[in-house]
Amino acid sequence: MAPKSRSRAPPPAAAAVPLQPIPPEAQKQQNGPPSKTLVERIALPMGILTLAAIASPVSQATLAPVFGAIPSAVNHQQALIASSLLGFLLYHFLPKPSAGTIGQALAAYSLWIPVVQTYLFPYSTILGPTWGPILLGFLSCHALVLPATYAAAETMSALNLSARAGPYFAPVLSTSLGLLHLLSFERQFATILPGLASLSAAFTPVKLQLLIGSTFAYLFPSKLTILALPALAHTFLANPHFDSVRNMDVLNQQLALQNWTMLERTWSNTGYVSVLESSGMGYRVLRCDHSLLGGEFLLTDERREREGWVVNESIYSVFETLEAVRLMEDEARAGDADARALVVGLGIGTAPKAFLAHGIETTVVELDPVVHAYAQTYFGLPSNHISILRDAVSWASEAVTQEEREKYDYVLHDVFTGGAEPLSLFTETFIRNLRSLLNPSGAIAINYAGDVKFPLTAKVLNTIDAVFDGQCRIFRDTPHAPASETEGDKVAVNDDFTNIIVFCRNTPGAITFRRPVKEDFLGSKSREQYLLPNPRLEIPFPLHNSPNRRQRVRAEALQVGEEQQWSAQQVESAKKHWYVMRKVLPDVVWELW
Repeated sequence: MAPKSRSRAPPPAAAAVPLQPIPPEAQKQQNGPPSKTLVERIALPMGILTLAAIASPVSQATLAPVFGAIPSAVNHQQALIASSLLGFLLYHFLPKPSAGTIGQALAAYSLWIPVVQTYLFPYSTILGPTWGPILLGFLSCHALVLPATYAAAETMSALNLSARAGPYFAPVLSTSLGLLHLLSFERQFATILPGLASLSAAFTPVKLQLLIGSTFAYLFPSKLTILALPALAHTFLANPHFDSVRNMDVLNQQLALQNWTMLERTWSNTGYVSVLESSGMGYRVLRCDHSLLGGEFLLTDERREREGWVVNESIYSVFETLEAVRLMEDEARAGDADARALVVGLGIGTAPKAFLAHGIETTVVELDPVVHAYAQTYFGLPSNHISILRDAVSWASEAVTQEEREKYDYVLHDVFTGGAEPLSLFTETFIRNLRSLLNPSGAIAINYAGDVKFPLTAKVLNTIDAVFDGQCRIFRDTPHAPASETEGDKVAVNDDFTNIIVFCRNTPGAITFRRPVKEDFLGSKSREQYLLPNPRLEIPFPLHNSPNRRQRVRAEALQVGEEQQWSAQQVESAKKHWYVMRKVLPDVVWELW
């Protein structure tokens, strides 16, 4: 009998276990953090460098009202390159702190910069126009740029340049790209900052300092930012430089201790412009950065009754002496009712107001619209004039090319900014353009502020001499006084820094002035004394007695493109002017803005 086959029963089916979803947190741990895109990895270091680039011209703008635009700019670009380069090199060659530490500290420090400036500006008299910009420039700009470039180099590590360019070439590549971006953006922003500040109060320098610090705090969030809260409170509540209604009151409370009042202030395309009034001395001034554009002693009851005043009097006699161009004798020149005048550079409008009062049709070319508005609002410039609010160099070059160009009987050339004369308005080309706008019987008066002994002053005077074929006379504003030395900077301040007025005629002939009559003075006591140039203050042209004078004068004329060659002497001139301004107004007025 065959054995029975045994069949094995299939094993029991395993119990079905439902699949469980993986939690999102476990997925993140399993897959790792999502990788950033190349754009995201580039954006952070470029953003850091952009903020550092913005901080550079913003720092310059905040120093200009205290030290002047030109002294504040001395060696600034070289120091910017050095601090940027040092930041990159320190990252590549020194032990590195934990990621983001530098950026977090940078966010806190950058918000303290307005406070640091506020408490150090009162030492500007001790520091002077040389060391002051160096110290304040380092603290408000380079002390920010150096760690910013370090932080930018740190964030560039995410680009893994070592794997792409090699361990030796990667630091060179990152440093070169970083410096290129920072310096190119810095130049661009320096160009547009004046326009931004005049466009909106949101872009004024102190507010931009806060914006830079806030952006750093956003890029590098940290509890360290809490350390900046006292700085923010001080800036919003007690900083006289912060432009708000409350802080304007704070400013005037401090100015009142010196019997001064700020009437109005704003940032414009030429810098920080303000109008201040002294209750103690009874006069009002128009200020741009660390320069005065003019001012007037105010007509008060006491001055009217005791001294016989009938009008406000200019604090600067030079503006009234410029009006003597109207007294230059020429039988062919039109009378006041038919005459036309061109004024380049407005200030408070002392001379234009006089021309208008004499019935002369007057055109004013002024670069700064705020200066024009303040001259009307606070210094009584009448509205019945023609205003051209643009750069005089480009305007004049266009005006002379017109087929039916306007012609003027009088031209006044009176420009001043930043503590020195803008040399583009003293080139042979520009002066020749002004001569082309004169009628044959026309006359011009040119005001130049500088040191009589400077070669630059001789260059400017020779340029005028060359353009007008020697048909000119020069008068100083004040007598020469001996030199003195300041204690802070140990810089010799030669009191030969003065206003120099050059009168020229368009056609050959003697330059003489008719005797003024009562109507010429317009009721001004000051004009009675200063309207006519003082013959004892006349000086000769630099090459007056030299052989081959005409050839040498033409060879010495300032040409377009040569302005930068004279930057060193402009710096010295601006420093001398700084000391002059500190004698005119109290230090606290400049330091509080």
